[in-house]
Amino acid sequence: MRKILLAGALGLCSLSALATPLAQQFTLMEKGAEYGLDTRLMSHDGVDIQAWVDGVPVIIAVPIRDEGGRLVGESRYYFKGGKLFGVKEPAAQFAFDDSGKLTQWLDEQGRPAEFVSKMSMAQRETWLTRRAAELSALFAPSPAEQKAERGGVKLKGAELAHWLCNDKLMALTGGDKVTFEQDRLKTGAEGMKGEVSLRREAGWQDLSLRCEVQGSRVTRLTWQPLPGANKPR
Repeated sequence: MRKILLAGALGLCSLSALATPLAQQFTLMEKGAEYGLDTRLMSHDGVDIQAWVDGVPVIIAVPIRDEGGRLVGESRYYFKGGKLFGVKEPAAQFAFDDSGKLTQWLDEQGRPAEFVSKMSMAQRETWLTRRAAELSALFAPSPAEQKAERGGVKLKGAELAHWLCNDKLMALTGGDKVTFEQDRLKTGAEGMKGEVSLRREAGWQDLSLRCEVQGSRVTRLTWQPLPGANKPR
């Protein structure tokens, strides 16, 4: 029933796209996503990014922080069928057509932004498209998740969760090894929480990590560097 209602909400958004203001379309998608979609939470560039997914992301929310680390807003990326549909920022809204072309640049009131040149449109289109692809990649299944989903893994319970979490962490960070001390990491069938050491190109880094697993998928992987955590390779 949840999926049927969600499809109805997103379908209504699609059918009325030409007549409905962009902000209202965003609202319809948000309501449908909140009610009927699974969520994911991943760390990237020092912030925790949330996505509502239906196989692929439908909405990705990115916190915006100032130089002091204070939350000052949020950017949201909206997708239809895996393609970027729109972006909502604190002071602007953007709409894309099915071919990936930026067609609308609106201010925070939903009115056409002033003094936007063709060059500005092209530059913003390129930047937002690239950023959307980068964000979507965070929520793509890792090699370990894909293998587990195909049934090619004999691990179960805590061992499976540990393997999935480690592989996801390396996939998102470009690391090639994860180590830990037994008394600093709690691992169970639903994930793990505690301290790990991640080896990357620049050397080892100690992290405070939280990972949650449902079946063969990592639904949350968030971490923060521990103070004085950088060590040479």
